[in-house]
Amino acid sequence: MKKFWAALALFGAATFGFNAAAATVDMTDPYKMVTQVASSTFDKIKANKDKMSDTNFRKDLVRTDLLPYVDTRYAGFKVMGTNLKSVSAADRDAFCDVFAEYIVASFADALALYNNQDLVLPDYKSVSADATQVNVKFLIREQGKQDLELIFKLRKNSKTGEWRAFDMVAEGISLLTSKENELSPLIRERGIKAVIDLIDQHNKSGSSAPLVDKKQG
Repeated sequence: MKKFWAALALFGAATFGFNAAAATVDMTDPYKMVTQVASSTFDKIKANKDKMSDTNFRKDLVRTDLLPYVDTRYAGFKVMGTNLKSVSAADRDAFCDVFAEYIVASFADALALYNNQDLVLPDYKSVSADATQVNVKFLIREQGKQDLELIFKLRKNSKTGEWRAFDMVAEGISLLTSKENELSPLIRERGIKAVIDLIDQHNKSGSSAPLVDKKQG
């Protein structure tokens, strides 16, 4: 699991860490988006190594530089799973809001594990105009260790035509699935409003650890 978070940290940092480039990033092409931003940001992350021990710095980096490229609403809906049909529109919005901040903490924690690994970019592939989802595979390379495969899952917004991430898979572990397994049963057991409050309190605590069911623990 530690390798998973280290890979996630590297990819999130290298691929989404340069907000200044956002205005020129072509978000209508998933391969161009990830490779363009990655090649522009790697030096920035390395230049801020001395700040990566600061949790607030890492969280601010994620909020401003990562979340614009993540479809947190779609991911939130996936996490709600079969509970989605019984959740009101207002509660869906509220859940997606607190879930987005919950992801901030997860990524901020992951960034602390970055330790000069190299990111091997994928070869460019054209994507058909009618494609709605695509997987882009990267390699995480560290001297003396086996390459780690990291798959970045993107989804195209049917209204804007822009591509955003909704999941990342490393070592066969899906970040989205792990969050769904964590939160969906809790929603069924306690209800969406209670889970929204629970996540909100957890976010405000400043913790970057996985949410713990307070009733059980």
